[in-house]
Amino acid sequence: MIEAKRRIIKQVGDKLQFDVENSPFAEGNNGLDILKRSPKLTVTSSGGVMLKNKSVEVLINGRKMNMSADELGTYLQSLTSEDIKLVEIQEVASSDQEASSQGGVVNIILKNIPKGFRAIAKSSYLHRKSDFGTYKGSLNLNYGTEQWNLYSDFSYAKNRDLGESEGTFLYKKGNTNNSNGDFIQDNNNLGIRLGTIYYLNDKNTFGIEGYFSTSQFEIDSKEAMKIVSPATNIQSQNQSLLSLPSDLWYTTFNYTLKTDEKGSSLKLIADIGENQGKSQNKVSSVYNSNSSLNSNNLFTSESRSKYYTVQLDGVQKWDNNWEWNAGTKFSSVSRDNFLNVNLLQSNQWIEDMSKKQDFDNQEQILAGYTTLAKVMGKHFLKVGVRLENTKIEGINNINQQKVEQEYTKWFPTLYYRYDFENQKSVSVSYRKSISRPSFRDLNPFVFKQNDFLYQIGNPNLQPFYKDLVNVEVSFKNNSLSFYTAYTKDLITNVYYTDKNYINYYQPQNFGNYREWGADYSYANYITKWLYTSAVAGVFHNSFQSGDGVDKSGTSFYAIMYNYIPLPNNWALEFYNSYNHTRVSKNLKAYEKYYMDISVRKKFFNDKLLLVASIDDVFNTLRDRNISYFKDFEFEFYQKRLTRGFSLSLTYTFDNHKKVNDKKVQSENESRGRL
Repeated sequence: MIEAKRRIIKQVGDKLQFDVENSPFAEGNNGLDILKRSPKLTVTSSGGVMLKNKSVEVLINGRKMNMSADELGTYLQSLTSEDIKLVEIQEVASSDQEASSQGGVVNIILKNIPKGFRAIAKSSYLHRKSDFGTYKGSLNLNYGTEQWNLYSDFSYAKNRDLGESEGTFLYKKGNTNNSNGDFIQDNNNLGIRLGTIYYLNDKNTFGIEGYFSTSQFEIDSKEAMKIVSPATNIQSQNQSLLSLPSDLWYTTFNYTLKTDEKGSSLKLIADIGENQGKSQNKVSSVYNSNSSLNSNNLFTSESRSKYYTVQLDGVQKWDNNWEWNAGTKFSSVSRDNFLNVNLLQSNQWIEDMSKKQDFDNQEQILAGYTTLAKVMGKHFLKVGVRLENTKIEGINNINQQKVEQEYTKWFPTLYYRYDFENQKSVSVSYRKSISRPSFRDLNPFVFKQNDFLYQIGNPNLQPFYKDLVNVEVSFKNNSLSFYTAYTKDLITNVYYTDKNYINYYQPQNFGNYREWGADYSYANYITKWLYTSAVAGVFHNSFQSGDGVDKSGTSFYAIMYNYIPLPNNWALEFYNSYNHTRVSKNLKAYEKYYMDISVRKKFFNDKLLLVASIDDVFNTLRDRNISYFKDFEFEFYQKRLTRGFSLSLTYTFDNHKKVNDKKVQSENESRGRL
C-alpha cells in the first residue's frame, strides 16, 4: 500500500506527474474534479484552474484547449476520470509551448479506450433555491479492438442562477454614480465529442477527433441608477435583457511516426474550426425626473471566427540521455463582426446608422521552436528558444479604418534541477512570454450598458511581455518555491469619464506590474485514512500606470483538499479556500472564503457511484473590490446563489480489458482569443 501511494506523484524532467489511474480518484470524477484534487492545483468557484493561485494554461494530450472559460469548463466536465491517465504539472512552460503561456501549464493525458465496450452514464442536480439550480447529464461510449479505437462523449448542462450586484463611481470632485440591482442568468450547453484512432502498425498511428458544442446564455438584469453632483440629481430604472447563443466546432487530425525504440518520433497535427456567435441586448432606461431622457435600445451583433493550424513536431532521443525537440507551427484566424443598433421611436425600431459596426480581423502566426534536454547524473538541464512572427490585419468596413500590426520576437526558456538523496531537489527556471490582445478588444466596437456607461474596443492595443523567474526546493511530498515576475505595458480594462460624467470601459496598455512571492505545497497521504493536497503562499504586488496610479500590497492565501476513505466504500471530502485582501494591478480585492463538503458511496460491485455535496457551506462566497483610476475609484460588489446541495450518480459498464494510452493530439492557440 505504501509503495503504491508513493507512485501517485513523481517528478519527471521539468514536470510533476500525478498518477490519476492509480489514485483513489480514478472513478466517478470529471476532469475539473481531478484538477481540483491534483497537487499544487486549485479550481475556483467559477471553474477557473489555478496553479499555486495563479492562472494556468490547460492542455489535453498536449493540445491547448483554446476555448472561452465557460466552454473549457464544459469540456473538462465532460471528461471522465476513468479516461484520465496522468496530470502533468509544469510550473514554468518550456519553448515547445505557446509563447502566450504566461506561467504554468497543466497537461491532462488521456488513456485510450479499452478493448471491447465501455459505457459511463452520469447525472447530477445542484439545488440552490426554488427554480434555481444546475442539471448535468453525460454519456461516455467507447469501443476498442486491436487496430481501431472509437470514443465518444455526449453532455448536456442546464443552469439557472440568481444574484445581486452594486457598482459605484466615486469621483475625486465629490460626484457619485451608483447602480444596484439583481439579475437572473440562464445557461444551457450541449457538447458532443467523437474520435477514432487507427494503428496501421507499431510505428504508424492515425487519429481524427471532432468536437461540437452549442450554448444559449441569457441574463436579465434590473438596476436602479442614481447620479449625484452639485448641479445634478438623476435617477432612473434600467433593464437589460442579453442573449448570447453560440456554436463551436473543430476537427483535429493527427499522424505519429515512431522512428526508433527509444521514444523518438515525428508528429503532424492539423486543426480546423469555427466559432459562431449571435447576441441581442435590449436596454431600456426610465428616468424619474425627465421623461425626455427615456430610451430603448436594441443591440444585435454577429461574429464568426474561422481558424486552421498546421504543426510538425520532432523528438529525437539518444542513449546518453540527450533529448532534442524541434517543431514549426502556422496558424491563421479570421474573424468577421457585425453590430446593428436600433432605437425605439413611436413603437417602431429605427436603425441608428451612426452606431452601426462592421469590421473584419485576420491574424497569422508562424512559429519555430527547439529545446535540448540532458540528464547528467543528478543534474537535469533543459534549454529552449521560440521564434514567433505575428501579422494582424483588420478593417472597419464602415469608415475603412485599418488596423495593421506585424512583429517578430524571440522567447527563451531555461530549466535546471539538481537531485539530492531521498527525493530532495532544487530547481530554477526562466521564461519570457507574450500576451496578445483578443480580437474583440482590438475591434472598435461600442456597447451601451446604460446611458452613462459604455464599453468600447481599442484598435491601438499592443501585446505585452512578461519575464518570470522561479526557484523551487522539493522535499518528497513538499515543495517551496520563490518567484519574481515583471510585466510591461500590461493590458487591463480601464474606466475613464468625460465632462458629462459618462463612463467608458476600454482595454488599454495601462502600466507596468511587478510580482514577488513564495508558495508552499503538499500532496500525499498523511495517514492511511487521510489524503491531503494543500497549497499556501504569500506575495507582494506593485503596479504603476502612466497616468499616476500607483498601488502595491502584500497578501496571502491558503487552499486545502482532504479525502478520507471510510469502510464499506464510503468516503468524505472537504475543500477549503481562503484568499486574504490583496492588490492586483490597480485593483484591491477583499478577502474571499468558501468550504465544500461531499460524501461518496459505491454500490453494485463498484458499478454505481453516489456523491452528495454541499457547496459553500457557510454561504460566504462573494466578490467585492475597488479599482483605482486617475479621476475616480470604482467600487463593485456581487453576491450569487453560491450555497447549494447536489446529488450525482455515475454508472459504469465495461469488460475490464486492457487500456492503452493514446488519443488524438493538437495544439491550438487561437480558440481562446476568438
